[in-house]
Amino acid sequence: MENSLLLSSGEFAQMCNVSRELLIHYDKIGLLKPKEVRENGYRYYSLKQLYLFDVIRFFLDTGMSMKEIKEYLDNRSTELFLENAQNCIYEMEKQRDIIDARISMMEKMRYITQRALLFPKGKARLAYWDEIWFITTEVERERTQKAYAEAMSEHSDFCRSAAGVSKFPLGRIVDIPDTDKPDEYFYTKLVTWIAPPENRRRFGERLEKKARGNYAVILHQGGTSTIARSYEKLFHFIKKEGFEMLSPLYELDMNSYIMSDSSEDYLIHISVLVDA
Repeated sequence: MENSLLLSSGEFAQMCNVSRELLIHYDKIGLLKPKEVRENGYRYYSLKQLYLFDVIRFFLDTGMSMKEIKEYLDNRSTELFLENAQNCIYEMEKQRDIIDARISMMEKMRYITQRALLFPKGKARLAYWDEIWFITTEVERERTQKAYAEAMSEHSDFCRSAAGVSKFPLGRIVDIPDTDKPDEYFYTKLVTWIAPPENRRRFGERLEKKARGNYAVILHQGGTSTIARSYEKLFHFIKKEGFEMLSPLYELDMNSYIMSDSSEDYLIHISVLVDA
């Protein structure tokens, strides 16, 4: 009579909608052991263990590890459930924040790429920008590939650890000491455009705001080897209009190595706040 209440491993796996191999794995790690193992090696599970499997699947869906689930099953209680439930909620809220940040990143990338296709290339003009927020990383003032690569690595790590996003959309803050020599420029900071953060303190001094206002802008097509030409056009426009530059120069990649392996396809949006 007792044997009629047992399910073979195949029957149990079918009712749980999993593979027999997964049940064997659960057995090996002590998460869900068969009710009975016969001399011929066949494994059998009780109907009651279907409920135990539901508990395992429930907590797996919340993100708990198998080790954590085993510890819970070995010490099940209402108090422990409430503690685990709160921990799961906290972890899922963190994951939700990360997902929201990544969605925001992809929306920005799509937006600026679409806008770049509409902008006139190589023509300086005046444009209004609302305020935007950047995560920043300082770059050593050396103008060497090594200094830039080191800053890029640090910037990428900080973006992932602090904001849960990649470093894109990526840009740079630029210093050109002499506007008559636009080819002698320095990158002072790497920047990543992010949504307005609710908790700004976690970014410390790495968080900066690009102020709203009128910007002299130009869309440069090509890589950094030819960007001085666009800076020259931009400075000529500012001088001709009688504007004064009120901020650092910003470069924002609108089409970069993510979209193309040719620098001829790159689009870099250059802007500087002016007193227009």
